[in-house]
Order: sequence, then structure tokens, then C-alpha cells
Amino acid sequence: MTLAFRGLEMHGRRMWDRARVVQALDFCAAHGLNALVLHESDLAHQIVYPRACFDPYALWTDAPARRGENAIFNNRAYFAHVLELAAARGVAVWVNVKEIGFSDEVLELKPDLVKDGAICPSEPWWMEYVAAKTDELFGDFPRLAGMIVSAGSQESRASPVQRKCRCGLCLRDTLPQWYERLILALHAPAKRHGKRLAIRDFAYKPADHAPLIEAVGRAPADVVFSIKATPHDFYPTFPDNPAIGALRREQWIEYDAMGQFFGWGVFPCFAFDDLKARLARWRALGAGGVIFRTEWERINDLSCFDNLNEANLVAAAALARGEEIGPAEVCRRWLAARGFPEAAAPWLASLLAETWPVVRRAAFLNGHVFADNSMFPRSVKRCWWGMEVRDSLTAWEPARAADLALDRAKLAALLAEKDEAVALAKALMARVEAGDAALGPVLHRWLKRAFAHYDTWVEGLRSCARVCLHARWAEGGNANAGDLAQLRAAIESLEAFGAGIEALAADPAAPHQRAMLIDPRRAADVAREGRAVLARATSSGSR
Repeated sequence: MTLAFRGLEMHGRRMWDRARVVQALDFCAAHGLNALVLHESDLAHQIVYPRACFDPYALWTDAPARRGENAIFNNRAYFAHVLELAAARGVAVWVNVKEIGFSDEVLELKPDLVKDGAICPSEPWWMEYVAAKTDELFGDFPRLAGMIVSAGSQESRASPVQRKCRCGLCLRDTLPQWYERLILALHAPAKRHGKRLAIRDFAYKPADHAPLIEAVGRAPADVVFSIKATPHDFYPTFPDNPAIGALRREQWIEYDAMGQFFGWGVFPCFAFDDLKARLARWRALGAGGVIFRTEWERINDLSCFDNLNEANLVAAAALARGEEIGPAEVCRRWLAARGFPEAAAPWLASLLAETWPVVRRAAFLNGHVFADNSMFPRSVKRCWWGMEVRDSLTAWEPARAADLALDRAKLAALLAEKDEAVALAKALMARVEAGDAALGPVLHRWLKRAFAHYDTWVEGLRSCARVCLHARWAEGGNANAGDLAQLRAAIESLEAFGAGIEALAADPAAPHQRAMLIDPRRAADVAREGRAVLARATSSGSR
């Protein structure tokens, strides 16, 4: 079954690069995707003032009505041009933003919005502002199809889920009430201009998830529910988002093809099996659309179009159209588009099938989010805070609550998981190095570059994990002298690893994203904190 809405999402600075937008639109046209989603939190107030609040014709005194007004003029002209480019290819354009979002001049215009140093999201004026901004957006850009709004995000400039403002209005307000007011403020101008509104599920914890679902359930019938594939973020080891199928209304599911949590494509990972299985479940739950993310806003100059993870996008587009397609055909299409030998498709598919088993063991701990957005952990404490709080699997699967409560058996199993990751990575690298006759010399060289230092990344994750695991065990009070010796050995090994990758990370010929994923400074931070844990545990044991 073909899904009616099939979107490609640009989620970074490349949406402001005409050539990259054309590349995305050409992919949409070639692969049957019918929507381009431009995702930037503050996109709306980069292209509207709004004029209900600020006069674009105002004469300057000491400052313009909106700082950077010529940039706004540029953005408006560029955005209108993108809409025309998309229309010529039959692709609808949507914006994806976070609310409440605003320019700094708003706080100068309405200083009473700040109470005791915090922005109050419950002040009624905000809904007037959101409505005016949305009305201007659709009025000025009639080719825009609609907007997707994250209403419950802790990453917006102001939201009650942040719980910063403690004024009487905020204390009396409930999340469902606030969400409902915001949805209606957005929906009225959208409907007036004949446009669609989608409310996006972006909640860190179930406590914020349920109120949003409740509010969307009461929204006008034409409001779409846009839902992340997995709760909170795009964690491939997590279950499907429980919001999928929770409401009887049109729903679109968002999936990350680029791999924020599985190597960014800098270290390739083929998500075909996961995507195919999830799409089947989503269809069964009534999903009518999908959005495939191609980049991550926190990293500049990187997209799945740059590397092998583009194969994820090729697969996603075909599966969304209801095609019965397998990995070899996905690879054949990718190879053909790149001008590589199509005969190499079966070999490449078999190689890519080995990537997820490596990444699952390297970047996760028994499915829990160990790596920091695919990077080495920032510290021992941040590693455990990430798994237990920020990126908690347990919050969404309470049955997994005991997973990270270490005993000797769990400690050994988690350490073994990382050893398996390294062994599998080395075997994968050996296959890449050996190649295959079907590749030809050009493709073989390309693949060796694409997988360069894959095993180094996995080894770094293992080395960090050893310190983080042994440090947690030492802090639990159950460590004996042998355990502390293992922690010391893990620290020394990580320090040696960090020293060994300094030149690799500093290589000016390599992309900076690889330096982020193989970062000796993070290794040093984890080792340093490990030494502090070792010192405390040794001191405690000597008393």
C-alpha cells in the first residue's frame, strides 16, 4: 500500500543552499516522494517579521525594527524561490518549527513576558503573536502547503514543559490546556489560508507525552499528528512510539535515515530491516504518511546524500510506495545513481547487512543509548545520565528498569557485547579491504574511503565503555582489589587509545565530522573521570 504523504526532511543549514535543495527535490522526483519538509526551529521568524508586531518600513533610530532586516529580505526571496523550484517538480513544501519561537526583539517589545528572569509561556499575548506570525507566513507564501509544529518541546524558546516560569498563570495552567490554546492559535490562520497543520510529538518523557496526545485528540479533525518513529528521539533500539495509533486521525511517522544515533553515515549503517518491519507495523496502526530525515541540525555540512546511508533513503522511499523491494535492489539503485557497477549490488547488500550488528553492540549497551549521539561519551557521569535520564529506555519500557543495575553477570555480559562489536568490526573491515571482483577499482577505492577507521570508532566506544562500566561497578561499593585493577587497566588502555588517535583527529584532509566521532578529548575526559573514581574507591578501601 502506497502511503499518501511521503516526505523528505532537510534538517540543517543545507536548506539555505540552493544546490542542496535541488539535489533533494531531484531525489524526490526520482523516487516518488511528494513532500519536502524544511525543519528549523526558528524558520518562521527568519522569513516573517511579523508585521503585526514590527514595521518593516520603520525608519531607523538606533536600531532597525528587526535586526538583520536585509537577511530577512534575502531569506524571503530565497524561500519563495524554493517554493517555485518544488512546485515545478510537483513537490509540496512544509516547514517544521518549534513553538513558542520568537526573535529577541519580542522581549524588547513586551518586557512583561519575562518574570523573575524566566520567559512566561502562559501569558495570553503569546497566542496572539503565534496567530499573527502564522497568518503572515501563509499569506506571504501561498505556495507553502502547511506547517509541522513541535508544541511540547523542551528545545523551544518557551514552553511550559521547561517548567522555568513559576508565576500564578503557569502554576494554574495545565499542559493539555496550554497545548490546546496553541493548536487553535495555529490552526485558525492555517485554515483561513487553506493550509494544513500538523502537530508534532516531541516529548522527552511520558509525563509530557500523554498531555500532548490528549490535546491533539481534542484538536480540529483536519489537524495531522506527526509522530517520531520511537519515543523522544530516533533511537533504533527503542520500541515503536506508543503515540502511533493512539488517536483516530491522520498520522505521519518520522524516521531518521541519516543516523544521528547510528554513525551519521560517516560510519555507514544500513537500517533496511528495521525500517521495513516498522513500516509494516505503522501501516497496520493506520499511518497515512512518513517523513524521512536526511540530516541533523547540530552538524553542519553533512547529509545522508554524502555517504552510504543514502541507501537508507532509497529503501525508505521504495517501501513507502509499497514496493516489494530487497536490499540488493536498493543497492543496485544506489549504485546506478552514482554511476557504479550495478553488478556489485549483491555483494554490497551482504556487506551492509553486517553494519547494524556492529553498531548495535558498539553504540548501545544492551539497547540503552550509550554513545552520545554516536560520539564517545562526554564523561562517565554523562554516560550514565544519558542512559538513565536524558535518553532513558526505561522511561518507555519500565520492564527494562533493572538492566543497568549492575551485578557481576551483567557487567561481564556488557563487556562481552563490546568485545563482540570490535570482532565484528574487524571482520567487516577485512571484507571491505578484500573487496570483490564485481566492484571494480573505482568503487572499491570509494568503499575503502567510506569505511575508513570504522574499526577505530568501534574500538574507541569499547574503550570508553570499559571505563564507564568498571567505574560504575567500583562506585557501587562491591569492587574488590581485582575489580579496581581492571578499572586501572581500562583507564590506561583508554588513555593509550586517546593518544593514538590524536593525529587522526587532527588530520586536515579528513572531514570534521570524523574528528567529532573519533575525539581524543572525549576519551581523555572519560579516562580522567575514571581516575577520580579509582582514587576514591582505592581510598575508601584503604580505610
